[in-house]
Amino acid sequence: MSIHMSTTPSKRFDEKINTVNRRPPVKPCEEPNHIYITRKTNVESQAKTAEEMLNNSFDEIYIHGMGASVNKALVFAMEVERKFGGSVKSDIQTSTVQCTDDIVSLLDLEQTDTRHRSVSAVHVHLYRAAS
Repeated sequence: MSIHMSTTPSKRFDEKINTVNRRPPVKPCEEPNHIYITRKTNVESQAKTAEEMLNNSFDEIYIHGMGASVNKALVFAMEVERKFGGSVKSDIQTSTVQCTDDIVSLLDLEQTDTRHRSVSAVHVHLYRAAS
């Protein structure tokens, strides 16, 4: 039993005979002061966590969001910045992240293709302002 892997040049495929398994994207860093925002993230509870981190543990935190979560990550970062009333500043960067999907044929389970797609991302660096 061998698995045939190839790279699909086209983004189109027949959804009736194929299924897509999205691989999780690679995280830039696994440090505890990096917060990853998703569509399911509760902004209020994460804002409290970020406040505690800035008040007790860290002088800087990093907030990351991809795709549909870019706006939520920016709103989250601005909410944290607003709560600190000017003592916390932000530096915002955008990027494009390469994600990989596995396309599995429902007719022939041994045939697997991969598809690469680009997803927009935002990275916000929140840090204490010099007093």
